[in-house]
Amino acid sequence: MDNLERKKAISNSEISFSNLRKLNVQAGILHLFQGFLLVALGFWLEWSRDIYTFYLDFEITNGTFNVLPNPEVFFTIEYLGIILASFLLISGFAHIYIAYVKNKKYKKYLSQGMNPYRWYEYSISSSIMIVLIAQFVGVWEFWSLVMIFVLNAMMIMFGYLMEKINSFTKQVDWTAYILGAISGFTAWIVIAAYFITAVSTAETQPPTFVYLILVVYFVLFNTFSANMVLQYKGIGKWRDYLYGEKTYIILSLTAKTALAWLVFVGVFSPF
Repeated sequence: MDNLERKKAISNSEISFSNLRKLNVQAGILHLFQGFLLVALGFWLEWSRDIYTFYLDFEITNGTFNVLPNPEVFFTIEYLGIILASFLLISGFAHIYIAYVKNKKYKKYLSQGMNPYRWYEYSISSSIMIVLIAQFVGVWEFWSLVMIFVLNAMMIMFGYLMEKINSFTKQVDWTAYILGAISGFTAWIVIAAYFITAVSTAETQPPTFVYLILVVYFVLFNTFSANMVLQYKGIGKWRDYLYGEKTYIILSLTAKTALAWLVFVGVFSPF
């Protein structure tokens, strides 16, 4: 499906810009409600996680020079509810901002087959989510978490680049998509390596909710990628870019809601 066909499909879309505005408002309200609820709950539910750094320690023992890892607590994360609320609140405010403050620009971008505001928001909220998941499988080293955050953010911004490039090209250029997939799956390879190590050791078996988080979020994670492929392949309803935009909004709400409450219930469940 070339660029001219894509723009023609947008102009003939059954989904109106006003419908998308309403959907953004609804998604924003649902995100914000859950976010503020988790903030309130998070203040009185105790949880903490030490985050480490692993710098080298140089020492001489019995005349032998040794270089050893020296793990130290860098800082402690507290108030899990507030961390969970952060990506819900970021998304909620972004939806409301698009619906009211930037609605004209939003419609202009959509008519060109792109939505940079989506990618700006995802680059932060999605990266917080995957860093949180990484901690539950044992990635507690600060700089490893930083790299996972940046890799995920880069994957998201390659999505932005995919849309920007292909708003000008006649034929679809998949270069940005491929680079984004490499960035995103590198972070998941790290998470998978830690998870496999954890489940292979009897003493470090992750709780059931961690399995659920990984499966649910990984499936949802890949539906975003599939949504983009369907858009640019022009398959079925996805020939209409606005249908893909509607799907992104629903997927975002579903993924963030599922992750937030799976983690919250899993960590604080008395059972």
